[in-house]
Amino acid sequence: MPINASFEYQKAEEKYLQAKTIPEKVKCLEEMLKTAPKHKGAEVLVASIKSRLSKFRNLLNKEKQQRGKGFQISVKKEGSAQVVIVGLTNSGKSLLLSKLTNAKPEVAEYPHTTEKPEVGILEYEGVSTQMVEIPSIYKDFAYKGKGPQYFSIIRNCDLVIVLLDKTKNLDKQKDLIFNEFEKAQIKLNKKRPNIKIKKNSFGGINIVGESLVQGPIEEAKKMIQDQGFHNVNIEIYERVKLDELIEVMNESIAYLPSLIVINKDDFNKEKEFSISALKKINLDKLKKNIWEHLGLIRVFTKTPGKERDYPPVTLNQESKVKDLAKVIHKDFVKKFKFARVWGKSIRFDGATVGLDHELKDMDIVELHLK
Repeated sequence: MPINASFEYQKAEEKYLQAKTIPEKVKCLEEMLKTAPKHKGAEVLVASIKSRLSKFRNLLNKEKQQRGKGFQISVKKEGSAQVVIVGLTNSGKSLLLSKLTNAKPEVAEYPHTTEKPEVGILEYEGVSTQMVEIPSIYKDFAYKGKGPQYFSIIRNCDLVIVLLDKTKNLDKQKDLIFNEFEKAQIKLNKKRPNIKIKKNSFGGINIVGESLVQGPIEEAKKMIQDQGFHNVNIEIYERVKLDELIEVMNESIAYLPSLIVINKDDFNKEKEFSISALKKINLDKLKKNIWEHLGLIRVFTKTPGKERDYPPVTLNQESKVKDLAKVIHKDFVKKFKFARVWGKSIRFDGATVGLDHELKDMDIVELHLK
């Protein structure tokens, strides 16, 4: 038991030691994490709880997958990216989807109107983006009913829109939603630490950059073994807390960007980004916000002597000419001679560049082949 542990923590720990089933252990560990001391001396304790919690969550998820083998829910990705809309019941998800896309979901005032994922296509400046409305989130959504299957859809998306209802307590809504994502081992708006992991068949645990770990390295190695890694090379390139290192070792954890949107704000008084889906307030700004959070760029191709082609090709930020060439045709990199570019990435329009030239949003590229 840790020093200065609260009564609530002690009680949760006692229940954990007595727990026999995986769901019981998970619930107790979640309570232990919630009530654990927050001072610096408790870093090892917190990391240890998170290590055990991720292990049991993985086992719990496997159990759910085994039970649900006969019935699977999936959404095939379409367009340049996939964006999901999540929120509590009656937050306005269906109405927002109908205003932003070509979808026509059922919109009603009664709770839990949406019983399955609804899909639509958002058109923004020549780019098609798939939007998926997920049925309303509730307490223990990550563990109950079809929740685990819905989270399997979410973890493959490119952006999560967290829709909050202005007429209800915003903090409580946000806390409930983010807690469910944590239970589903999805971290919103948290960047994966710059750590490389390579499994080996022998050699034990080797850590390059031990000095960057904020905590006792021997404890870290014990927890890494508990995660099932006995022979592994770990290269650390930035300062990380002990629990962050342990979380990276869990291959089931996903890191996703999110955009918090407050709905039903007819007078736009909130400091965070707010809209009114019903009155169509700030919907154009929301479309732009979605595009900016996706981290993509639009690149137009061009045939010599002609205007630019439309629609544009979407690429990840920091993409290069060779990435564009691969998208257009698999042989274009081999046949590449040079490219001419117009736009933000060059000083003079029509400049000649090579395969390693980094492209910017709205660039126009004319490929020349051998």
